[in-house]
Amino acid sequence: MAALPILVLISIVIDVVLVVRAFRIPKLGTLVGNGLALWVAAWGMYLAIAYHTNPEPPVIRLLLWAMLCIGYIPFIELLYSLARKITLPWSYYLLMLFPIGFTFAASQQVSHAMHLHLLLILQLVLLSFGLPAWYAIILGRAPEGRALWLPTLVFVQIGMTSWATLPQLSDLQGMQLGFLVWTVSMWLIVEGLRLEQMRSPIHAPHIVVTVTAFMSMWAFVVLGWINADVPEITAGYIVALSTLSAWGGILSVVLPVHLFKTRSETQLTQWSSILGDLALFPATQTPPTPAGLANELLNLFQRACEHVVGLRLSVFDDLLVGERTHYGRTLEDRGLKLGRVYLRGSQRCGPFLKLLAPMVGQRLGEVLRSLDWQVQAHTDPLTGLLNRRGFEARLPYALERAMRERRLVTIAMLDLDRFKQVNDRYGHAAGDVLLQAVAEILERNLRDNDLAVRWGGEEFLILLADSDLHQAERIFKRVRARISELRLADVRERVTASVGLAGGRVPLSNDDIEDWILKADDALMRAKEEGRDRIVIAEE
Repeated sequence: MAALPILVLISIVIDVVLVVRAFRIPKLGTLVGNGLALWVAAWGMYLAIAYHTNPEPPVIRLLLWAMLCIGYIPFIELLYSLARKITLPWSYYLLMLFPIGFTFAASQQVSHAMHLHLLLILQLVLLSFGLPAWYAIILGRAPEGRALWLPTLVFVQIGMTSWATLPQLSDLQGMQLGFLVWTVSMWLIVEGLRLEQMRSPIHAPHIVVTVTAFMSMWAFVVLGWINADVPEITAGYIVALSTLSAWGGILSVVLPVHLFKTRSETQLTQWSSILGDLALFPATQTPPTPAGLANELLNLFQRACEHVVGLRLSVFDDLLVGERTHYGRTLEDRGLKLGRVYLRGSQRCGPFLKLLAPMVGQRLGEVLRSLDWQVQAHTDPLTGLLNRRGFEARLPYALERAMRERRLVTIAMLDLDRFKQVNDRYGHAAGDVLLQAVAEILERNLRDNDLAVRWGGEEFLILLADSDLHQAERIFKRVRARISELRLADVRERVTASVGLAGGRVPLSNDDIEDWILKADDALMRAKEEGRDRIVIAEE
């Protein structure tokens, strides 16, 4: 074993390089670098003294212990920052019994066990924060790389440190071998932190090195206690405890990695399905309704994250499906805010929702623009009002809103009196000018939510949202007055209009609207028969 000192020297150089690499890790570098630097310094000082002095002076021993214990503090701070907002099942805290059991057995073999108790406190604090930080991997809320460095820190570092604190269990040669294993574990810590920061996967060589480090740690502890002059029952107890710790540590690396990769494959399949459905959004071939669009998008988000509870679409009068909370992400397209998806409390949904939200916003914007393009096919080219096809496309929106908000709807049929005479006397061009003028009057006297439709020829259909029959009658008295006041250069006679009204209630279905259109048309015919230039309300 003459080569051991050379290997130790090489390991020290490697440790220094690893400390430098640790300091360069983004965000976490200062804490990790400080902790590892203190531990490397303690090991280096111990080995340097061991080569020249045996035993080491009390002052040096005190300094070594101080460096060893202080080295735990940066890692405790690091794990505390990683463990916040992670709720760990209480059963996991039973793992704290391992260092407690080891310390209890070891303290029986030394005259002054205060340093072991101090080390136990630090280890328990480290473990109390390390367990939730590790559990975040199981929940899919931490990168895969954490499964490499955190179990190594907790199991191998604690195991090797605890073994090294009992000089009667190891000679100089054993300490040198232990330092080599400790160097390997230090590389695993730095490499795991690098993988976590870069969100890179763990590969097979990482697992092989990890298992080697754990089993080497187990061998040192077990051989040390078997060869020590201690009661057989104590040695057996420690061997069993160390075996459970070693295999538990290996499982704490392999199990999260397996779950992480399995979850990644499942998520990839799920995300592919979600993105495929988003590309086909909206799924319906018929003109979509606002609620239909909102529910389809909400279902899409809830498949991506179980914490999504609601969706609001500001482009549809702040239409809300589900719950509204204080947490969520805004949906935008080309700088225009289209709505917001809401989350339960402050729960996070991972990176996919962050990527999905802008994609949904872009797709929703494309759908809305395609609906705008359809307006050209839904608009009467002469008057700029809706045509029948346009009315059929817009009716579901109006009907859904009226049903949702319990709004009254009135249907009006308006017809220009003796319009055929206008065409015959002044020509079709003059008739077109008159129709355009009437359409302008309707647009000026109706509200944004009302629908004005050129139903055919000189006949207009108007859907009044949030109006009963008496309110509708007042509106059309005003409209008829404006029409009779028209003075057109090409039409040199007074123009009048007849109106039939029906409805005035909250519609329960599309059948109600169709029924009111028929009744309003019948009322219009009665107005014509009774002498024109009047309003007739349909009888129920």
